[in-house]
Amino acid sequence: MGLTYESLTIEVQTFGCTNSESLNYDQTANVDDGSCLSEAFTACIRKAVGDASLKNCDLEKSKRSLEIYTYYQSLLAALKTKNKVKIDMYKEKLAELCNAEYCESC
Repeated sequence: MGLTYESLTIEVQTFGCTNSESLNYDQTANVDDGSCLSEAFTACIRKAVGDASLKNCDLEKSKRSLEIYTYYQSLLAALKTKNKVKIDMYKEKLAELCNAEYCESC
């Protein structure tokens, strides 16, 4: 007597940012969890990081660029661990640093 089982397919849902234009895009995610960084936010971070230069005589601008980069890296780490408290904290700090005075795209 043989037993026959029907094939069973289980689809695993991976939550994350599914927008390929976002800095925190997760190519393994198949369900968007709302964690994607907005285009203006992303553009501001890219501009700040691109403008960072230790040779720049404008120390405040360089300091701010490096601070944005540091908070951005911390945000990415928090997103990986899905730590909502840290995600919100880093997003808030980046929003403060990336204001209209500093970044024209925000």
